[in-house]
Amino acid sequence: MRNFPSLSSLRAFEAVVRHRNLSHAAKELNVTHAAVAQQIKKLEEWFGTTLTQREGRGVVPTESGLRLGAELGKSFDIIDDAVKDLKDSTTDRPLRITMTPTFVNFWLMPRLADFRKQHPDIEILLNANSEVVDLRRDDYDLAIRYGTGNWPGFNVEQLMPSYTSIVVSPELLKDIQIKEPKDLMKLPWVCDIDHQQSEWQLWLKHHKIDFHTHHAKIHLSGYLTKDAIRDGQGVGVLPSNWVQEDIKNNQLVELFSLTGDKLTGYHLVYKQGILPPHLKKFLTWLRNQNKDSHI
Repeated sequence: MRNFPSLSSLRAFEAVVRHRNLSHAAKELNVTHAAVAQQIKKLEEWFGTTLTQREGRGVVPTESGLRLGAELGKSFDIIDDAVKDLKDSTTDRPLRITMTPTFVNFWLMPRLADFRKQHPDIEILLNANSEVVDLRRDDYDLAIRYGTGNWPGFNVEQLMPSYTSIVVSPELLKDIQIKEPKDLMKLPWVCDIDHQQSEWQLWLKHHKIDFHTHHAKIHLSGYLTKDAIRDGQGVGVLPSNWVQEDIKNNQLVELFSLTGDKLTGYHLVYKQGILPPHLKKFLTWLRNQNKDSHI
């Protein structure tokens, strides 16, 4: 037999910790302010310790309350995922995937027809956006994210390492020397229109270069960036295997490589728990496609 307080008290307390406000928690739970206060009081009596305290017009958890609230938040997320997964498995809904524009343009789209041929019954919704979305809040099944794999609370597996180059037309280098990353400020930049949290953004941040202080930028959709860079409109970032011929033919010059350590690359990120059947099929297909390829 499980020995813990009432679920209603735990739900009320978790909402109060998250909102830092009794009234907001009450509104979420569709109960009165007094009802939430009573639940918190019962919970404190059960533990024999103070879990919250007043601060101005709000409520803040004590150290003990903060620890309990954090663990309850994780637990309710798991319950929420389980309910959604079971509900979704019994209804028709598309497979919802979010990923960076670079990944979808240069790796996924040339291969996606194969998946659709194998699984014509699976509807797919792709969101090509560099912004990191909340898989639970926005109800996505899968994210393909660039980074080191540090996304706690989710299943994370590396799909492929990243091989990416900062390239420029040789015409732009006639009167400019680029010896170190900060010298890139001397050149105009060609950026993906969804630049937030992009591969280049993370590299610039690592080298202490503020993306937003450089104003000589042009923002384009991902599939247009290569032509713009080759035409001499600026320096930009492209997958290395897509520019090797251009470098070999002296149409582009590689200034820096963004190849990181073994942890850096594209990762599959998905919620813990039971996987929907259509997500299982897509993950299996991705792994098979990636056996002899990289970006």
